[in-house]
Amino acid sequence: MKLLLQTILVFLIANTVVAQRNLVPGKGKSKKDFFGGESDFKEYRPFGLQLSVGPTFTFPTRKTTAITEFSTHGAAYEYRTTPGGLPGVMAEIGMIHLPQKRSKLSQRLKYIFISYIDWGIGVKVLGGREQTILNQLSPISQEVAKSEARFHNIFATVRGTVHKNFYIGKKYFIDNGFGLNIDFNFHREQAPGYPTDPMGMKTMYYHNPLMIHVHYELGFGFRLSRRSMLIPSVQVPIFGIHEWRKGASDFKWFDSNYYPTLAKIKWTYLFEKKVKGCPPARVNDQDKNTMQNQ
Repeated sequence: MKLLLQTILVFLIANTVVAQRNLVPGKGKSKKDFFGGESDFKEYRPFGLQLSVGPTFTFPTRKTTAITEFSTHGAAYEYRTTPGGLPGVMAEIGMIHLPQKRSKLSQRLKYIFISYIDWGIGVKVLGGREQTILNQLSPISQEVAKSEARFHNIFATVRGTVHKNFYIGKKYFIDNGFGLNIDFNFHREQAPGYPTDPMGMKTMYYHNPLMIHVHYELGFGFRLSRRSMLIPSVQVPIFGIHEWRKGASDFKWFDSNYYPTLAKIKWTYLFEKKVKGCPPARVNDQDKNTMQNQ
């Protein structure tokens, strides 16, 4: 979250500096410095490219150490299990689509329900760790074994999200999105392997390779131009469909549950519409008034 806030701040400062016009005459000045540059009269299609990249992180749903006591061969023991998250990375490519038709309800209420829809295919890495300590409690107290196992799972992912933007002025906006992501775990890596379990008392669990979640995405974006936007955002699962665990949105690995979180920066770019012949002339308000008075 700290990385996301720092990224938003840097882009806002950079965008503010670039957006200012230089009206002071001097060396290196051109016409666009004094008149704001050429106007964008190009026509764009209601769809285009979207690229997303950023870090991932898993948060263990259990914040405290789990203690399991048991007795065997006349001695008492306990397992102390402590989970932890690990960072990863994600990358995605897809398309953005701007709705061209509004529903009758949207027209009646004069409210836009859907700002845009986007989808993407890509890869992401989710990792975690689990520390296990085996203590003997009686007849003597001593640490018998200790280990920390880690995993890094690589997923192929397909995502689709419906977005609604709330604008702050004409350039900045808050981006809200609900969607569905389908992830397939095609590579599993564990180091050093399994948590310590010399007594055979722990139950190891590894989630199904296929995971399907309903997710929520919250971002703060701004327009770079008429055709492109930049949107730093956070994506989290809110409802688990597969593997079904009563709607739980986390996943189970070893003897702990982990909640995956994605922080990403999305760049969108609309495709240009090819116009046959000469493009239609653009008339400003002053020229319209002049022609109407003639």
